[in-house]
Amino acid sequence: MSGEEYQKSVLDRVSDLFIELLAKLIDRVRPGWYERNRSKVSEWKLMAYALNRSPPGVIGLILVLAFIFVGIFGPIIAPFSYRYFAIYDAPGSDLAQPGTVVVTKDNRTLYFPLGTDHFGRDLLSLLLQGARTSLVISIITIALGVPFGIILGLVAGYYGGKVDELIMRITDIFLAFPALILAIAFAAVLPERIHEVLQSNAWLRDFFLWLFALDQKDAGILSRPLAVILALIIVWWPGYARIVRGSTLSARENLYVEAARAVGLSNRTIMFKHILPNIIGPVLVYITLDFGGIVLMEAGLSFLGLGAVPPIADWGRIVYDGSQYFPRAWWLIFIPGLVVILSALGWNLLGDALRDILDPKTRRSIEFKLKKRRREE
Repeated sequence: MSGEEYQKSVLDRVSDLFIELLAKLIDRVRPGWYERNRSKVSEWKLMAYALNRSPPGVIGLILVLAFIFVGIFGPIIAPFSYRYFAIYDAPGSDLAQPGTVVVTKDNRTLYFPLGTDHFGRDLLSLLLQGARTSLVISIITIALGVPFGIILGLVAGYYGGKVDELIMRITDIFLAFPALILAIAFAAVLPERIHEVLQSNAWLRDFFLWLFALDQKDAGILSRPLAVILALIIVWWPGYARIVRGSTLSARENLYVEAARAVGLSNRTIMFKHILPNIIGPVLVYITLDFGGIVLMEAGLSFLGLGAVPPIADWGRIVYDGSQYFPRAWWLIFIPGLVVILSALGWNLLGDALRDILDPKTRRSIEFKLKKRRREE
């Protein structure tokens, strides 16, 4: 794809630069990769062009990148520690309105741009810390739940027969229960068991404390967010098993699968090297949409008292605590609620845009329009 063949916008040029840098980075790790995969790099650029021409998709990408950035760096850039209770240093700092400035007993000036909670903790710092909690829970849920569902769906769809029947009936059992009710049940019974595991495995406890950016003093309540993760994993895999199984049933009848069998490739190679790459598009869209769903469900579980508990910062828990002081402390409901909505909205907008981006017909129509516009000039 010649760079002079298209009329490109500023976003197109930025995306081209990013993709070229990514391709060169891969080429450094795997010498010769760039030359062998020039067509793939061109396809990536067309995907980026499709995203750049979808205003909702661009907005969704911005919101998602902001969520990820805050989730990674939030605890570092937060003005105060999530464990700093200003009420002990500055009496009257509890439930301070946004923009409040208070003076501590030792004459330090504290500024709370978004106000404080009933302990005098800075709401902005809690939201930044809570982004880490939400991001970690979302990523672990997707990273563990999705592959499990994909593998079961591949096996069921490829082998069929009794294997398919067994896996799908187990899947139906999980799907028979409302996802939220099932998540509540597991989130309520798992914390004690997880706490025992953490007590006997100090390295595992320290790893999750580091991952959530928590203080060692919070090790005793670390099991609560981990229970939410396990509950969401149990709830989330059946949907992927269903989607992948249906796609595999169709893909296994294609000629390229028959050709792979004819040359003696193993079933495992056929499933993971030939079928999965050709059905991964809808799964990627589903994953993107599910990130928003996980953010909402995790916040819902915490609001119900089944997730992280203070002093661990969690968006759902902040809303619940703020509800006890509504309407006096309206900011404790409105601002965290808005953050949750924007985070979920970003993932949903990006997921909708991905449907078009992963459609070859859409990409080719964009390529044609760009070429036509260039010729008209």
